[in-house]
Amino acid sequence: MHTDDAWGLALVLLITALRRGRVESITFGPIGVRIQEAVQATASAARAWKAEGPGRKEVDVPRIRATINRAFEPEVLDNMTGKLVLWVDDNPANNELAVRALRKFNLEVEQVTSTEAAMAELDKRVFHLVISDMGRGMNMRAGYELLHLIRESGNQVPFFIFAGSDTPGHRREAAARGAQLSTNDMLELVDNVVKYLGEKP
Repeated sequence: MHTDDAWGLALVLLITALRRGRVESITFGPIGVRIQEAVQATASAARAWKAEGPGRKEVDVPRIRATINRAFEPEVLDNMTGKLVLWVDDNPANNELAVRALRKFNLEVEQVTSTEAAMAELDKRVFHLVISDMGRGMNMRAGYELLHLIRESGNQVPFFIFAGSDTPGHRREAAARGAQLSTNDMLELVDNVVKYLGEKP
């Protein structure tokens, strides 16, 4: 057996064991380094986000690791590589750590600060996911308005609302308006990015 073949077989066996819960993670070679970097980047983003609000729970690192391990399964990572994410937020600095985490999955992330800029980008390129805040400036429903414009144009791109509020009513309204997710949970956001861009056909 050639060396390359042996390494390939070893990787398949390790990922199979990982999926069956027999090992916690792959921790050798370049893949192990990338997984650990992604775990650290996601944990940092989640901690920063949780620090913004009082009384939020500690970051669930095992949950992060489980999501990252899913993301680095070869087929899932292949599916995500090169896909475009449009992130709309009038305070893009708030999301820098989260954007850095998403880029660990080989995603390309474009950040814009307004509905107008978002629609201009969507006219120029095909995006595979839109993430939007809710309130921008004095407009506390800007996220819904952007979603309406996108759907009115016939674009069915997956749309996630990532905002400070996460009430059941907001989740229901977002779903009724055509969003695939409304959350204030960083880990739920990352989990659904992996689901929609890596695991869905």
